[in-house]
Amino acid sequence: KLGYPVMARAAFSLGGLGSGFANTKEELKILAQQALAHSSQLIIDKSLKGWKEVEYEVVRDAYDNCIT
Repeated sequence: KLGYPVMARAAFSLGGLGSGFANTKEELKILAQQALAHSSQLIIDKSLKGWKEVEYEVVRDAYDNCIT
């Protein structure tokens, strides 16, 4: 249902150990085998290749003071 390309990776690896992009079912099988050699869980996401990522963090203490 996702369509291709997809990104496959071992769970909890943050992009290392067997992660990559697959454009076909055959490529996905290879990535899945590599990822599952390092983890018992596989994550498959719709590829957002080419998109820009923006990360924004907020830290708040017990007194409701915030910094960004």
